This record gives sequence, structure tokens and C-alpha cells, in this order.
Amino acid sequence: MNRRIVAAALITASLLMSACSMTGKVDEEREETARSAAESVETIETSASAAVTEPSASTSAIASVSETSALESETSASETSDDMMPADEEGVPLVESDAAAFFASTADTYLMSSGAGGWGAYMVVNSDGTFDYNYHDSDYDMFYICHAQGRLGNVIKVDEFTYKVEIVEITFEYDVDSVWSVTEPDGSVINYTAADSYGLHQGDILTYYVGGIESSLLPEGYLFWYLAPRALGPENVPDPFPLSGYYNAVEEAAYIEDDYE
Repeated sequence: MNRRIVAAALITASLLMSACSMTGKVDEEREETARSAAESVETIETSASAAVTEPSASTSAIASVSETSALESETSASETSDDMMPADEEGVPLVESDAAAFFASTADTYLMSSGAGGWGAYMVVNSDGTFDYNYHDSDYDMFYICHAQGRLGNVIKVDEFTYKVEIVEITFEYDVDSVWSVTEPDGSVINYTAADSYGLHQGDILTYYVGGIESSLLPEGYLFWYLAPRALGPENVPDPFPLSGYYNAVEEAAYIEDDYE
């Protein structure tokens, strides 16, 4: 046989064997790649399932913080609501300059008397909010008196005709229920008993009604102290009510502007 033919045949056979070998490797690599891809898909699906059914630690932490923040917000809102001023105390606190203007414009003498007996009380409110209080009554040879000095403050404006004012200070000249006697130059003896004030004590909240308010907005306890000393009936209450005054709703004591000649 010709050597060239033999050589060509050997080369061809070698090439065929090499091609087959390469084809086998390619097939193996393809199979390996397919297996890897399948495993990756399975891993991804498993991870996704776990993520859906079991939140991660960071997700749980975020959810926990959100729930805590919501609870704190509700608690804070509740506390703020609880700390709000009661309904009958609602209004706008006046700053110092506005409070000073309020007292300057309302400085006056305010009276309280039932018109029965010889007793009466009055408070003289000065333009700086300080006041002097005097009460007197008598029973045979005994005189009952009360003298005090104090200061009003913490003014709250409820509306155009209504204010809230606190008695921030009050000092009594005599101890309540103390008794003493005074001998006059003519030899007569006067006996005194120290009485308590009516509706004026430290910490009391007084309502100040401005003259011009609708009389229907005023409490009966306030109007009584206008009608009684004038011997008037409820049908005689003027509307609008012309006089200003302080009212202690707890003790139903009213000190109304002096309009007597």
C-alpha cells in the first residue's frame, strides 16, 4: 500500500477519534451545567419560600420597632389628652403684658351683700392685680371682721366676656376665730371675732364676667348677688348684664362691680 495513503488514513482515523472524544466531553459539560442550573433554581425557590414564610431577623426587628413606636405614639397622645385643661378651664393663658392690661382695665371695687342684716364684704382690686378685702358683720355686742390682702394672677381668657383668674396670694390680718376686745376712750368695750373670707382663698379660681355679657350666660349663683341687695326678682335681670364681677363657682360667692351712687 502506498505510504501516503496509509498516512492519510491514520490521520483521518485520529481526527475522528479526537472529535468523538471532544463530543463526549462537551456532552458531559452540558449535563453538568444543566445539573448546576437545576440546583440553583431549587436553591432560589427554597430561599424565596423561606423568605415568605419566615421573616428575616432584620424584618422582624423593623416590625417590632414600628409596633413600639405606634404604641408610644398612642400613649403620648393619651397622656397629652389627660393633661389637657378641664372643659370649664379651657382658654388661652394671657402673657404677662396682656395680664397687666387686663388688671389695669378692670381695677375697681367689687361688692357682695345679701341686703339682709348689717353685713357686707368688698374687694378693691388694684391696677396691678393686688387687692384688699374687707368683711364686717355684727351680732349684739360682737363684731365680726375680716381683713386681707392678696394678689390675682394666672389669667386665662375663655372668650370676649369670660376670664379665669387665680388667687395666687392672700394674707389675713387676723387668725380666723381669734377673739379680742378693745376698750374705747369713753370706757366702752368692743368685742371682735376674726371671720373667714367669703369665696376668697389662696388657689381659688374666680371667673371674671365682663359687663355687656348676655345675662342668660350667667349662673344663677352669680345673679343672686345682684338681685338680693336690690330686692329684685329674676325677671328684673337686665340683658345684656351691665356690670362686671368676680365669681367663685365652688362657693357661689360673687363680687360685683359697685354701681351704687
